[in-house]
Amino acid sequence: MKYNNIFITGSTGVVGKPLLRKIVDQGHNVFALSRSKNNDHFFSDLGVKKIEGNLFTKSVYDELSDYNIDAIFHIAGVNKMCSKNPEGMFNANVEGTKAILQLANRLKIKKFIYTSSAVTLGEELGTVGNELSDHRGYFLSKYEESKYLAEKEAFDYDKDFEFVSVNPSSVQGPGRVSGTAKLLISTLNKTYPPLIRNNISIVDIDDCTDGHYQALLNGKDNQRYVLNSFQTTSEELLSKLKSLSEWSGRPMYIPKFGLKIIAPLGDLYKSVSNSTPLICSESARVLTHGHIYDGSKAGDKLNLSYVDLETFMKKTINWLIDESYVNLKKI
Repeated sequence: MKYNNIFITGSTGVVGKPLLRKIVDQGHNVFALSRSKNNDHFFSDLGVKKIEGNLFTKSVYDELSDYNIDAIFHIAGVNKMCSKNPEGMFNANVEGTKAILQLANRLKIKKFIYTSSAVTLGEELGTVGNELSDHRGYFLSKYEESKYLAEKEAFDYDKDFEFVSVNPSSVQGPGRVSGTAKLLISTLNKTYPPLIRNNISIVDIDDCTDGHYQALLNGKDNQRYVLNSFQTTSEELLSKLKSLSEWSGRPMYIPKFGLKIIAPLGDLYKSVSNSTPLICSESARVLTHGHIYDGSKAGDKLNLSYVDLETFMKKTINWLIDESYVNLKKI
């Protein structure tokens, strides 16, 4: 096996957990970075060796140096919206990535798979984002800025190994209930859900997992690959939802200008409170911009077969029902 020993960061997150299971199932020896003891049983059940520490722990090199690490999946990162103090996010995403790149050089690995984000494409409003997109020149959010800077640092870094960037769109599917997945859950549980008319791009969680693994096997050095299963609109998504399930909600569409008008109130709340507002200026910019991503390069070059919208919705909604997040009949 070309990549026998693999080190992975962020292995208990939305992207990392299914990928960890996949690389174990594929027969690799896996070493997972973790600063918490809460996941010890999870690692031991999979036969994964836990490496205790965080992205900046100096002793990680000493723990790994005798294992001939062949490849690294660097998935760990922070995604926060409307944060009062985004410095920690920049530190984790930018400086943390540089620290793992330095570790990779010291370990003399063969290949580094970096989990970036499709937001780094920075496509103009209403245009299709792909690997060749010119960034619009400004950032919709601090998260986008931190991931853009981290990806740039990663490509510019003086590396002694092959480097591949994987850029997922919004990762959704069974296992995801945080972040933007809350919007789907909230919509399914309401008769009159408040929504915005927008373009939506989603990568199914299984496609995201397979895309990462195929990037290890087939990804070319200094290339990036956008992972996106399908593009749709909010109206088309709800129409498909109604055709597949018993959900009969009638969404109340909020005008985009209305969202932008109330967003400064969230900024004010953020400045005087330790709590995070539901809406602020940066989240309003993200929500009103929407995204149309093209994941065809990964499909062609990584031999990745994407799930279709109907199959995605069926398995996602049925999982939410099974886990009691949604009170509907299974599809």
